[in-house]
Amino acid sequence: MKKIELTYYGMVISKKNTKRIIKNAKTGKPMMISNKAALANEHDMVDQFSVQTLGQKKPIENCRISIVIYEPNLQRRDLDNQATSILDALTKSEVIKDDSIKCVKELNVRLGGVDRADPRAIVNITEVG
Repeated sequence: MKKIELTYYGMVISKKNTKRIIKNAKTGKPMMISNKAALANEHDMVDQFSVQTLGQKKPIENCRISIVIYEPNLQRRDLDNQATSILDALTKSEVIKDDSIKCVKELNVRLGGVDRADPRAIVNITEVG
């Protein structure tokens, strides 16, 4: 049974709560996209997770994931939306195969507290049989 602990150093920005409406250049119809800060945050997570898993041969296909988030302050944020952003980054960095129930069998997320100097997310992934 494989276990991995990853740490994202920085505040996790929820992509879901940062959507904006733009006009599709080709069709002229409105569409929703994540803002630039949320996309940059996702790229940063992907980069950090990729570096921490160098040498991992293939993505984990069945797992349990536990996330502890340390916020910079007590501003209103949704842990479930932050967890979704982390799962998306884990998928894009090929740490896990995907974030569906076919791969992620259990997900726990909790607030670890406030750490103004070092906001972060600690992600523990345990492969299951």
